Amino acid sequence: MKPQIQLTLLVLLGIAFLGVFLLPLSFMFQLIFALFYIGAILVISFYIILERRSSTNTLVWILLILLLPIVGYFFYIYSGQLSRQGILFQDKRKKAHEVFDEEEPETGKKDIKPLNGPQERIRKIVESYAQTPLRNENHVKILTNGQEAFPEIMEKLKQAKSFIHMEYYLFNSDETGREMKEILKQKAQEGVTVRLLYDSAGSLKLKKKDVKDMQEAGIEVHVFLPIASGLATQTFNFRNHRKIIVIDNEIGFVGGMNVGDEYHGISEEFPDWRDTHMVLRGAAIKDLHLIFLVDWWYITDENLVEQYSTEAIPEPEQSNTNTQVVPSGPHNEHQIMRDVYTTLIHSAKKSVKIATPYFVPSREIHTALRIAAQQGLDVKLLIPKPSDNWLTYYAGHSYFPELLEDGIQIYLYEKDFMHHKIMIIDDETASIGTANMDLRSFYLNFEVNMILYGGEPVDKLIENYYKDLEESSEVIYNEFAKRKTSEKWKEAFARLFAPLL
Repeated sequence: MKPQIQLTLLVLLGIAFLGVFLLPLSFMFQLIFALFYIGAILVISFYIILERRSSTNTLVWILLILLLPIVGYFFYIYSGQLSRQGILFQDKRKKAHEVFDEEEPETGKKDIKPLNGPQERIRKIVESYAQTPLRNENHVKILTNGQEAFPEIMEKLKQAKSFIHMEYYLFNSDETGREMKEILKQKAQEGVTVRLLYDSAGSLKLKKKDVKDMQEAGIEVHVFLPIASGLATQTFNFRNHRKIIVIDNEIGFVGGMNVGDEYHGISEEFPDWRDTHMVLRGAAIKDLHLIFLVDWWYITDENLVEQYSTEAIPEPEQSNTNTQVVPSGPHNEHQIMRDVYTTLIHSAKKSVKIATPYFVPSREIHTALRIAAQQGLDVKLLIPKPSDNWLTYYAGHSYFPELLEDGIQIYLYEKDFMHHKIMIIDDETASIGTANMDLRSFYLNFEVNMILYGGEPVDKLIENYYKDLEESSEVIYNEFAKRKTSEKWKEAFARLFAPLL
């Protein structure tokens, strides 16, 4: 069904709803509106059945549209048509292929430990799906929380000499956002080129006056997929969840932290916000930067790839890990992040450690975790006890009984909200970045993760993970089974709509 027909049908469905339930019409007119209302629902359901999707997803969408026709069809148009992503993001996919298909692995000079068998499998999957090669001239420093990350980010921004390229899902007009804004303005006035992409949905608290203030100071600021135009183009629910900074092709930042007081750990509501970020030097900066440049090209139609990608990237004084960048998004032919996470779990021989704020696993992830645990591997899942998303919270908890029965250990982080996205395999390989272990990150969001193949950064992540467990309580099956019936009903309801999250 063409987008114009879908949007027209949504409007007509709304009019029919008004005619049946709200407007004071005669019986004959109400009957006509009712027949059209029922007919529209049947037509929509018929087209959903014809689409290539799992039987579970098909039934969930049809049930949602039957129960809540207008709301259900609205969400179907803006998030349920994954098969249409190739059309919606055809231009972005073309640009990404043009840039990343030409990338070649670097020839390492430093004595970095070679990959083992499981790591080689991971490398091949990432290189095949994402077209990003292994980079073996990198120095990565793990930043454990906002108190560590933001002083370093601010200081490196102040030291910029040529350019600052940034993209964020969330950029707030609070104390942290204003401090960063003033630094960016100062650098622009000094002649440094500053470019900023922000997501329109994530950055709703970014005030227009602050955007205008930055633009007047010479900063190039653009919004990623504006909400208003997204309603017409059907890109409304596809968001840029990335957090990237590249400075002078020398320093890169990526991880879970957005620009806001809560991430900084200075908000009253979340004074001990737990997150993880990283600062990168070396060869992998090229791939991180290319992600930004492709996004910039897609949004602004300004191709800066050749201008910046040909610049030499300084080697770090000391390399401490092999690294691979993993970009993913709804423009890809494959669900890259889902498949990389699945490959990581399947590659494990001893242990799997996961930390994620939102846990709504795909069927593939759920199966991989179950198989790993049943093989006797040490599988740990760490999620926050408090949550800022009711539906995701209960949908995630609905999986607990099955996971616990399979032998997976589940921990609830209690100190404050935990927002980082970490996976550690066999204490040798780690993933860190922006992608949660939920269906939104797998199917709807533009994300970026880093795969770290051993070295000091992985050791630091392991150390931090066990410290987090000390601030957590383990979920015990017998105790969890005694939860209130009302909680079980909430979980069942949320689980029903898990394919839509």
